[in-house]
Amino acid sequence: MKQKQLIFCMGLSAIALFTSCNEREIDLNPNGGSSEQGTLILNLNASTDFDQTRALDESTYRNTQNYDVRVINASNENVILECKASQLSANLPKKVDIGSYRVEASYGTEKDASRNEFFMYGEAVTTVKSKEEKSITVDCTPTCGRVSVVFDSDMSTYYTDYNVTFGGTKKLGAKTISWAKNDTEPWYIALDKTAETISYTINLTTKDEYLPDGSNTNSGTASGTFTLERNKAHKLTITPNYIPTTDGGMKLTITIDDSTNDKEITWEVPVTWL
Repeated sequence: MKQKQLIFCMGLSAIALFTSCNEREIDLNPNGGSSEQGTLILNLNASTDFDQTRALDESTYRNTQNYDVRVINASNENVILECKASQLSANLPKKVDIGSYRVEASYGTEKDASRNEFFMYGEAVTTVKSKEEKSITVDCTPTCGRVSVVFDSDMSTYYTDYNVTFGGTKKLGAKTISWAKNDTEPWYIALDKTAETISYTINLTTKDEYLPDGSNTNSGTASGTFTLERNKAHKLTITPNYIPTTDGGMKLTITIDDSTNDKEITWEVPVTWL
């Protein structure tokens, strides 16, 4: 994936924003401060590992001009610059006092789970010494993982209804999100930096003719968990495996496809409700 690079310079060199350059004579600390100063160069990248969907134009998340940028003095948390990335050439000062700085860049709105938006964020810290020209790169990536479900066409042969619910993350808490049998668009689920365990439950209503002998209910569930990281995508493929037996009758084959490394995990889960 080709990433766009955003560069701004604070110092004696010109300021470059994508392909245009404008030099400004604005002092970062016009009201005083350390007499020792250096210059700072920022590179801003934005990337996602997700595929394009019909409901969400993910290419907008890779356009760095859309991003909000903040430069923060790490010693006192003072925000010394805050603007849209597209406005940097008109607002960017040239000089910084020596010291440590944190640069943050973000785009979008973070939701516990959403089908039509997600949040991009990146930050980096650097220390600028006297008369030093220091480069810092901020890589922005999604703060969520993506989950989708594919029901095999044979599901409708054996079941009158079926869906999957997901939950278990810190942001969702006790809430769950649902994937109905006719859904097509993925869920973007907010996650911790260190990944989280996603729980899922498949809810099934079996047709009468495929119930095991002696069963008194059509309802059943199959459940499990998987680990999901930020900027990773998992797909659950659910296929019925009907083998008439006396030990339960219906089984499901569940495949979890991790599209980042093509890893597949398959379980055969017995679905019994006697």
